[in-house]
Amino acid sequence: MTISRRTGVRLSFLRQYRANVLVFLILLILVMIGAVISPVFLTWRNFNNLLLQAIALGFVSLGQTFVILTEGIDLSVGSAISLIMCLTTGMILGRESLVLPVLALVLMVALAIGFCNGFVHTRTKISPLIVTLGMMSLLKGCVLLYTTGPYGAIPSFFSYIAWGKIGPVPFPIFLLATGVVVGAVILKKTRFGRYVYATGGNEEIARLAGIKTNKVKIISYMISSFTAFLTGLFLSSRMGMGDPSIGDRYMLDSIIPVLIGGASLSGGKGGVLGTLLGVFILTILANLLNLLGVSGWWNWLVEGAIIIIAVSFYRKNEL
Repeated sequence: MTISRRTGVRLSFLRQYRANVLVFLILLILVMIGAVISPVFLTWRNFNNLLLQAIALGFVSLGQTFVILTEGIDLSVGSAISLIMCLTTGMILGRESLVLPVLALVLMVALAIGFCNGFVHTRTKISPLIVTLGMMSLLKGCVLLYTTGPYGAIPSFFSYIAWGKIGPVPFPIFLLATGVVVGAVILKKTRFGRYVYATGGNEEIARLAGIKTNKVKIISYMISSFTAFLTGLFLSSRMGMGDPSIGDRYMLDSIIPVLIGGASLSGGKGGVLGTLLGVFILTILANLLNLLGVSGWWNWLVEGAIIIIAVSFYRKNEL
């Protein structure tokens, strides 16, 4: 009986976390391939570079996870990141006394973006794809009216966010780890997290059960814009200035790790652990192509193939 119960527990665990197990195995395979094809891959310098590249994508993908779990999507995060970067560095201009008030103001702007996305979607019932696409265009126009090229400056201490260390470990690693833990606790241990899954799983049933699904969606979009804010701060710290075009890549890149990690575009499935594994898979793929001297344009082909394969695979398992 004891052996039978243990076997049942193991099978239950594998069924519950099979997507994460599969993604973890893919990650291990990629690491082994990298170790074989390039002697540089397993060096501390390259490992450190991989982690730093994963920070920005990790933050914005965590927020995207919440939105996709509610059967939504946020295409405005890239433009929001660019706007946040340019506003932050452009208003601070290296002056230490303005850091806190500017960050408070930019945070309010970021949360307002998420609120508008969620409010318009829930009130008009327009597809979140259309709503956030419109917001993306609006924000892109705003940032280009503000500046058409790299602009602004940060005080020296602000660079600690991207380049600081706690012992031998880069400080942004602690930030991302904190974000992952907080995200996991919210989704798995809180009432709001259960509401997120319920809303994405079947919104009508969730509403009949007394869940305020509109409120859940609005908060999820605000979480997405908050992580875009964190991403913008990290990139500002890393680059030392704002860039009106740097956020463009995150519109698509923030969605791919969520899908790789087992989330469904129909909502209700996925989690931050799977998203984090997806972030590392995408980062390692880009790193391997770079080490092999392959043109960066191949990243587009790889990412497109990943989206099609991931969506098709998980969709097939849902049927």
